[in-house]
Amino acid sequence: MVAAPKLVEIEGPAFERGLSYGRQADVQLRHGLAVYQDLFRQHELGWDSVLGYSARLREALAVQVPDAVEELRGIAEGAGVKLEEVLVINGRSEIINLHAQAPKDTASLDDGCTAAVVLPGLSENGRLLHVQNWDWLPECAESTVVLKIRSDRHPDILTYVEAGGLARAGFNDQGVAITGNNLVSAQDGTRPYGIPLSVIRRRVLEAGGYSQALTELYRLPRTVSNNMTISCARSGDCLNFETTPDEIYWQAPDGACLTHSNHFVTPQARIRERDRGIARGADTLFRDRRLRQLIEKDGHRHDLDSLSRALDDRFGSPRGIIRTPEGNEGETNAYLSATVAMILMDAGAGEMRVRQLPYTSDETVRYQLH
Repeated sequence: MVAAPKLVEIEGPAFERGLSYGRQADVQLRHGLAVYQDLFRQHELGWDSVLGYSARLREALAVQVPDAVEELRGIAEGAGVKLEEVLVINGRSEIINLHAQAPKDTASLDDGCTAAVVLPGLSENGRLLHVQNWDWLPECAESTVVLKIRSDRHPDILTYVEAGGLARAGFNDQGVAITGNNLVSAQDGTRPYGIPLSVIRRRVLEAGGYSQALTELYRLPRTVSNNMTISCARSGDCLNFETTPDEIYWQAPDGACLTHSNHFVTPQARIRERDRGIARGADTLFRDRRLRQLIEKDGHRHDLDSLSRALDDRFGSPRGIIRTPEGNEGETNAYLSATVAMILMDAGAGEMRVRQLPYTSDETVRYQLH
Protein backbone atom coordinates (compact mmCIF):
# COMPACT_ATOMS: atom_id res chain seq x y z
CA MET A 1 0.00 0.00 0.00
CA VAL A 2 1.18 3.52 -0.83
CA ALA A 3 0.29 6.48 1.35
CA ALA A 4 -1.98 9.17 -0.03
CA PRO A 5 -0.11 12.07 -1.63
CA LYS A 6 0.97 14.68 0.88
CA LEU A 7 -0.77 18.03 0.64
CA VAL A 8 1.82 20.78 0.17
CA GLU A 9 0.58 24.37 0.54
CA ILE A 10 2.71 27.26 -0.72
CA GLU A 11 2.33 30.99 -1.29
CA GLY A 12 4.31 34.16 -1.79
CA PRO A 13 6.87 35.21 -4.45
CA ALA A 14 8.39 32.57 -6.69
CA PHE A 15 11.56 31.80 -4.73
CA GLU A 16 9.76 31.73 -1.37
CA ARG A 17 7.08 29.43 -2.80
CA GLY A 18 9.76 27.08 -4.03
CA LEU A 19 11.70 27.15 -0.77
CA SER A 20 8.59 26.13 1.18
CA TYR A 21 7.72 23.49 -1.41
CA GLY A 22 11.19 21.93 -1.27
CA ARG A 23 11.23 21.83 2.52
CA GLN A 24 7.80 20.21 2.75
CA ALA A 25 8.35 17.66 -0.03
CA ASP A 26 12.05 16.86 0.36
CA VAL A 27 11.47 13.16 1.12
CA GLN A 28 9.20 12.64 -1.89
CA LEU A 29 11.50 14.65 -4.17
CA ARG A 30 14.57 12.66 -3.18
CA HIS A 31 12.69 9.42 -3.75
CA GLY A 32 11.78 10.60 -7.24
CA LEU A 33 15.38 11.47 -8.02
CA ALA A 34 16.50 8.01 -6.93
CA VAL A 35 13.90 6.45 -9.24
CA TYR A 36 15.17 8.47 -12.21
CA GLN A 37 18.82 7.90 -11.43
CA ASP A 38 18.15 4.16 -11.48
CA LEU A 39 16.08 4.41 -14.67
CA PHE A 40 18.72 6.36 -16.56
CA ARG A 41 21.42 4.03 -15.27
CA GLN A 42 19.56 1.02 -16.66
CA HIS A 43 19.59 2.74 -20.04
CA GLU A 44 23.30 3.54 -19.72
CA LEU A 45 22.72 7.29 -19.50
CA GLY A 46 25.24 8.87 -17.14
CA TRP A 47 23.73 11.07 -14.41
CA ASP A 48 26.38 13.76 -14.82
CA SER A 49 25.58 13.92 -18.52
CA VAL A 50 21.86 14.15 -17.76
CA LEU A 51 22.53 17.03 -15.37
CA GLY A 52 24.65 18.71 -18.04
CA TYR A 53 21.70 18.78 -20.38
CA SER A 54 19.47 19.90 -17.52
CA ALA A 55 21.77 22.92 -17.06
CA ARG A 56 21.28 23.91 -20.68
CA LEU A 57 17.53 23.55 -20.24
CA ARG A 58 17.78 25.86 -17.21
CA GLU A 59 19.59 28.52 -19.25
CA ALA A 60 16.91 28.54 -21.93
CA LEU A 61 14.08 28.54 -19.39
CA ALA A 62 15.61 31.50 -17.55
CA VAL A 63 15.18 33.62 -20.66
CA GLN A 64 11.63 32.49 -21.46
CA VAL A 65 10.01 31.95 -18.02
CA PRO A 66 12.31 33.46 -15.35
CA ASP A 67 9.73 33.11 -12.55
CA ALA A 68 9.70 29.35 -13.08
CA VAL A 69 13.47 29.17 -12.66
CA GLU A 70 13.26 31.18 -9.44
CA GLU A 71 10.65 28.79 -8.04
CA LEU A 72 12.71 25.76 -9.12
CA ARG A 73 15.77 27.34 -7.49
CA GLY A 74 13.81 27.67 -4.27
CA ILE A 75 12.65 24.05 -4.47
CA ALA A 76 16.23 22.88 -4.87
CA GLU A 77 17.46 24.90 -1.90
CA GLY A 78 14.55 23.82 0.26
CA ALA A 79 15.09 20.13 -0.51
CA GLY A 80 18.88 20.33 -0.38
CA VAL A 81 19.43 19.14 -3.95
CA LYS A 82 20.84 20.67 -7.11
CA LEU A 83 18.71 22.95 -9.29
CA GLU A 84 19.62 20.75 -12.26
CA GLU A 85 18.18 17.74 -10.42
CA VAL A 86 14.85 19.50 -9.90
CA LEU A 87 14.89 20.30 -13.61
CA VAL A 88 15.26 16.58 -14.39
CA ILE A 89 11.88 16.01 -12.72
CA ASN A 90 10.29 18.88 -14.64
CA GLY A 91 12.04 18.24 -17.96
CA ARG A 92 12.16 14.45 -18.05
CA SER A 93 10.48 14.11 -21.44
CA GLU A 94 12.60 16.84 -22.97
CA ILE A 95 15.84 15.35 -21.61
CA ILE A 96 14.93 11.89 -22.87
CA ASN A 97 14.35 13.15 -26.39
CA LEU A 98 17.31 15.54 -26.59
CA HIS A 99 19.98 13.75 -24.62
CA ALA A 100 23.06 13.09 -26.74
CA GLN A 101 23.32 9.56 -25.36
CA ALA A 102 19.62 8.79 -25.69
CA PRO A 103 18.87 5.06 -26.17
CA LYS A 104 17.58 3.89 -29.52
CA ASP A 105 14.40 2.63 -27.88
CA THR A 106 12.87 5.19 -25.52
CA ALA A 107 9.61 3.26 -25.27
CA SER A 108 10.18 2.48 -21.59
CA LEU A 109 10.90 6.13 -20.81
CA ASP A 110 7.61 7.78 -21.75
CA ASP A 111 4.35 7.81 -19.85
CA GLY A 112 0.87 6.97 -21.06
CA CYS A 113 -2.55 8.10 -19.76
CA THR A 114 -6.26 7.94 -20.55
CA ALA A 115 -8.34 11.07 -19.91
CA ALA A 116 -11.95 12.19 -20.18
CA VAL A 117 -14.03 15.32 -19.81
CA VAL A 118 -17.77 14.99 -19.15
CA LEU A 119 -19.73 18.11 -20.07
CA PRO A 120 -22.53 19.39 -17.81
CA GLY A 121 -25.31 17.73 -19.84
CA LEU A 122 -23.96 14.31 -18.90
CA SER A 123 -23.11 15.00 -15.26
CA GLU A 124 -25.44 14.42 -12.33
CA ASN A 125 -24.75 17.79 -10.70
CA GLY A 126 -24.74 19.79 -13.93
CA ARG A 127 -21.03 20.64 -13.58
CA LEU A 128 -18.22 19.73 -15.95
CA LEU A 129 -16.02 16.87 -14.68
CA HIS A 130 -12.43 16.22 -15.79
CA VAL A 131 -10.66 12.93 -15.00
CA GLN A 132 -7.55 10.93 -15.89
CA ASN A 133 -5.56 7.75 -15.30
CA TRP A 134 -1.83 8.52 -15.26
CA ASP A 135 0.34 5.61 -16.40
CA TRP A 136 4.04 5.68 -15.56
CA LEU A 137 6.62 4.04 -13.28
CA PRO A 138 4.74 2.58 -10.29
CA GLU A 139 7.62 3.58 -8.01
CA CYS A 140 6.68 7.21 -8.66
CA ALA A 141 3.52 6.81 -6.59
CA GLU A 142 5.74 7.46 -3.55
CA SER A 143 7.15 10.60 -5.20
CA THR A 144 3.88 12.45 -5.70
CA VAL A 145 2.22 15.31 -3.83
CA VAL A 146 -0.86 17.46 -4.21
CA LEU A 147 0.32 21.05 -4.47
CA LYS A 148 -1.92 23.94 -3.40
CA ILE A 149 -0.63 27.31 -4.60
CA ARG A 150 -1.98 30.63 -3.32
CA SER A 151 -0.93 33.79 -5.13
CA ASP A 152 -1.78 37.48 -5.27
CA ARG A 153 -0.67 37.65 -8.93
CA HIS A 154 -2.23 34.49 -10.36
CA PRO A 155 -5.26 32.29 -9.69
CA ASP A 156 -4.99 29.83 -6.84
CA ILE A 157 -4.11 26.34 -8.10
CA LEU A 158 -4.50 22.73 -6.99
CA THR A 159 -2.37 20.19 -8.90
CA TYR A 160 -1.32 16.56 -8.55
CA VAL A 161 2.36 16.33 -9.45
CA GLU A 162 5.65 14.54 -8.92
CA ALA A 163 7.38 16.28 -6.03
CA GLY A 164 9.50 19.11 -7.38
CA GLY A 165 7.36 19.48 -10.49
CA LEU A 166 5.40 22.65 -11.15
CA ALA A 167 2.18 21.02 -12.43
CA ARG A 168 0.68 17.87 -13.92
CA ALA A 169 -3.08 17.40 -13.62
CA GLY A 170 -4.86 20.24 -11.88
CA PHE A 171 -7.20 23.22 -11.92
CA ASN A 172 -7.35 26.84 -10.82
CA ASP A 173 -9.92 28.97 -9.00
CA GLN A 174 -11.27 30.21 -12.35
CA GLY A 175 -12.49 26.67 -13.09
CA VAL A 176 -9.81 25.95 -15.69
CA ALA A 177 -8.43 22.38 -15.54
CA ILE A 178 -5.70 20.59 -17.49
CA THR A 179 -4.49 17.03 -18.02
CA GLY A 180 -1.74 15.75 -20.31
CA ASN A 181 -1.29 12.50 -22.26
CA ASN A 182 1.92 11.38 -23.91
CA LEU A 183 2.22 11.57 -27.72
CA VAL A 184 5.21 10.64 -29.85
CA SER A 185 5.95 12.15 -33.26
CA ALA A 186 8.90 12.34 -35.65
CA GLN A 187 9.35 15.98 -34.59
CA ASP A 188 10.29 15.16 -31.01
CA GLY A 189 13.73 16.40 -30.07
CA THR A 190 14.13 18.48 -33.23
CA ARG A 191 13.41 21.81 -31.48
CA PRO A 192 15.66 22.03 -28.42
CA TYR A 193 15.13 24.42 -25.54
CA GLY A 194 11.38 24.63 -25.57
CA ILE A 195 9.43 24.96 -22.32
CA PRO A 196 9.19 21.73 -20.26
CA LEU A 197 5.70 20.24 -20.17
CA SER A 198 5.45 20.67 -16.40
CA VAL A 199 6.08 24.41 -16.78
CA ILE A 200 3.64 24.71 -19.69
CA ARG A 201 0.85 23.16 -17.62
CA ARG A 202 1.63 25.45 -14.71
CA ARG A 203 1.64 28.53 -16.96
CA VAL A 204 -1.73 27.52 -18.42
CA LEU A 205 -3.22 27.33 -14.92
CA GLU A 206 -1.57 30.62 -13.89
CA ALA A 207 -2.83 32.47 -16.96
CA GLY A 208 -6.31 33.13 -15.57
CA GLY A 209 -9.61 32.24 -17.20
CA TYR A 210 -10.36 29.99 -20.15
CA SER A 211 -9.39 32.36 -22.96
CA GLN A 212 -6.13 33.33 -21.26
CA ALA A 213 -5.28 29.66 -20.65
CA LEU A 214 -5.83 28.72 -24.29
CA THR A 215 -3.75 31.69 -25.49
CA GLU A 216 -0.91 30.76 -23.13
CA LEU A 217 -0.81 27.22 -24.48
CA TYR A 218 -0.39 28.53 -28.02
CA ARG A 219 2.27 31.05 -26.95
CA LEU A 220 4.78 28.67 -25.38
CA PRO A 221 7.38 26.78 -27.49
CA ARG A 222 7.62 23.00 -27.07
CA THR A 223 10.37 20.41 -27.42
CA VAL A 224 8.28 17.23 -27.41
CA SER A 225 4.83 16.13 -28.48
CA ASN A 226 2.06 15.95 -25.91
CA ASN A 227 -1.71 15.94 -25.76
CA MET A 228 -3.24 18.50 -23.42
CA THR A 229 -6.93 18.70 -22.56
CA ILE A 230 -8.11 22.02 -21.15
CA SER A 231 -11.58 22.44 -19.67
CA CYS A 232 -13.51 25.26 -18.06
CA ALA A 233 -16.08 24.51 -15.38
CA ARG A 234 -17.54 28.03 -15.56
CA SER A 235 -18.44 27.77 -19.24
CA GLY A 236 -18.98 24.01 -19.31
CA ASP A 237 -16.63 23.68 -22.29
CA CYS A 238 -13.43 21.85 -23.13
CA LEU A 239 -10.92 21.64 -25.96
CA ASN A 240 -8.26 19.07 -26.71
CA PHE A 241 -4.85 19.95 -28.16
CA GLU A 242 -2.55 17.45 -29.87
CA THR A 243 0.74 19.32 -29.82
CA THR A 244 4.10 18.68 -31.48
CA PRO A 245 7.17 20.92 -31.43
CA ASP A 246 5.91 22.55 -34.64
CA GLU A 247 2.12 22.21 -34.63
CA ILE A 248 -1.02 22.33 -32.50
CA TYR A 249 -4.09 20.40 -33.67
CA TRP A 250 -7.25 21.30 -31.76
CA GLN A 251 -10.32 19.19 -31.18
CA ALA A 252 -13.73 20.14 -29.79
CA PRO A 253 -16.06 17.65 -28.08
CA ASP A 254 -18.35 15.60 -30.30
CA GLY A 255 -21.33 15.28 -28.00
CA ALA A 256 -21.24 15.54 -24.21
CA CYS A 257 -17.98 13.69 -23.66
CA LEU A 258 -14.36 13.93 -24.86
CA THR A 259 -11.76 11.21 -24.32
CA HIS A 260 -8.12 10.82 -25.33
CA SER A 261 -5.27 8.35 -24.86
CA ASN A 262 -1.83 8.25 -26.56
CA HIS A 263 -2.25 8.55 -30.32
CA PHE A 264 -3.16 11.35 -32.72
CA VAL A 265 -6.87 11.37 -33.60
CA THR A 266 -7.45 14.74 -35.30
CA PRO A 267 -7.70 14.28 -39.10
CA GLN A 268 -4.99 16.85 -39.83
CA ALA A 269 -2.51 15.23 -37.46
CA ARG A 270 -3.20 11.74 -38.77
CA ILE A 271 -2.36 12.95 -42.27
CA ARG A 272 0.64 15.10 -41.45
CA GLU A 273 2.33 13.44 -38.46
CA ARG A 274 4.28 10.22 -38.20
CA ASP A 275 2.72 8.76 -35.06
CA ARG A 276 5.42 6.76 -33.30
CA GLY A 277 3.45 6.09 -30.15
CA ILE A 278 1.11 3.38 -31.42
CA ALA A 279 3.87 0.80 -31.86
CA ARG A 280 4.89 1.38 -28.23
CA GLY A 281 1.41 0.47 -27.02
CA ALA A 282 -1.32 -0.27 -29.55
CA ASP A 283 -3.83 -0.50 -26.69
CA THR A 284 -4.09 3.27 -27.04
CA LEU A 285 -6.27 2.64 -30.10
CA PHE A 286 -9.11 1.25 -28.00
CA ARG A 287 -8.62 2.87 -24.59
CA ASP A 288 -10.05 6.27 -25.53
CA ARG A 289 -13.03 4.81 -27.42
CA ARG A 290 -13.80 2.25 -24.73
CA LEU A 291 -13.75 4.89 -22.01
CA ARG A 292 -16.17 7.00 -24.01
CA GLN A 293 -18.47 4.00 -24.52
CA LEU A 294 -18.46 3.29 -20.79
CA ILE A 295 -19.27 6.91 -19.99
CA GLU A 296 -22.05 7.21 -22.58
CA LYS A 297 -23.58 3.81 -21.84
CA ASP A 298 -27.34 3.91 -21.25
CA GLY A 299 -27.38 7.70 -21.05
CA HIS A 300 -26.17 7.52 -17.45
CA ARG A 301 -25.50 10.84 -15.71
CA HIS A 302 -22.18 10.87 -13.91
CA ASP A 303 -20.49 11.99 -10.77
CA LEU A 304 -16.87 11.44 -9.73
CA ASP A 305 -17.75 8.05 -8.23
CA SER A 306 -19.21 6.68 -11.45
CA LEU A 307 -16.31 8.08 -13.48
CA SER A 308 -13.95 6.35 -11.08
CA ARG A 309 -15.67 3.07 -11.90
CA ALA A 310 -15.30 3.75 -15.63
CA LEU A 311 -11.60 4.47 -15.22
CA ASP A 312 -11.28 1.21 -13.24
CA ASP A 313 -12.20 -0.84 -16.32
CA ARG A 314 -10.02 -3.98 -16.60
CA PHE A 315 -10.77 -4.94 -20.20
CA GLY A 316 -7.53 -5.73 -22.07
CA SER A 317 -5.65 -6.36 -18.84
CA PRO A 318 -2.84 -5.79 -18.17
CA ARG A 319 -2.77 -3.01 -20.80
CA GLY A 320 -6.17 -1.39 -20.64
CA ILE A 321 -7.67 1.77 -19.17
CA ILE A 322 -6.23 0.50 -15.90
CA ARG A 323 -2.68 -0.72 -16.45
CA THR A 324 -1.12 -3.27 -14.12
CA PRO A 325 2.52 -4.45 -13.78
CA GLU A 326 1.57 -8.13 -13.74
CA GLY A 327 1.62 -9.63 -17.23
CA ASN A 328 3.83 -6.93 -18.73
CA GLU A 329 7.10 -8.68 -17.89
CA GLY A 330 9.40 -9.02 -20.88
CA GLU A 331 7.71 -6.42 -23.07
CA THR A 332 9.91 -3.74 -24.63
CA ASN A 333 7.95 -1.07 -22.78
CA ALA A 334 7.56 -2.97 -19.52
CA TYR A 335 8.35 0.19 -17.55
CA LEU A 336 5.15 1.71 -18.90
CA SER A 337 3.40 -0.84 -16.78
CA ALA A 338 1.19 0.71 -14.17
CA THR A 339 -1.49 3.27 -13.52
CA VAL A 340 0.23 5.39 -10.90
CA ALA A 341 -2.87 7.38 -10.03
CA MET A 342 -6.47 8.07 -10.91
CA ILE A 343 -7.13 11.82 -10.72
CA LEU A 344 -10.75 13.03 -10.56
CA MET A 345 -11.52 16.76 -10.73
CA ASP A 346 -14.69 18.78 -10.16
CA ALA A 347 -13.15 22.22 -10.64
CA GLY A 348 -16.50 23.95 -10.20
CA ALA A 349 -16.62 22.61 -6.65
CA GLY A 350 -12.88 23.09 -6.13
CA GLU A 351 -12.50 19.35 -5.51
CA MET A 352 -9.83 16.84 -6.55
CA ARG A 353 -9.81 13.15 -5.67
CA VAL A 354 -6.74 10.94 -6.00
CA ARG A 355 -6.58 7.15 -5.96
CA GLN A 356 -2.97 5.94 -5.87
CA LEU A 357 -2.06 2.67 -7.64
CA PRO A 358 -5.75 2.02 -8.37
CA TYR A 359 -5.11 -1.54 -9.55
CA THR A 360 -4.21 -2.41 -5.94
CA SER A 361 -6.38 -0.07 -3.89
CA ASP A 362 -9.83 1.53 -3.94
CA GLU A 363 -8.90 4.18 -1.37
CA THR A 364 -9.68 7.65 -2.70
CA VAL A 365 -8.52 10.83 -0.95
CA ARG A 366 -10.23 14.21 -1.37
CA TYR A 367 -8.47 17.57 -1.63
CA GLN A 368 -10.10 21.01 -1.73
CA LEU A 369 -8.73 24.18 -3.26
CA HIS A 370 -10.68 26.33 -0.78
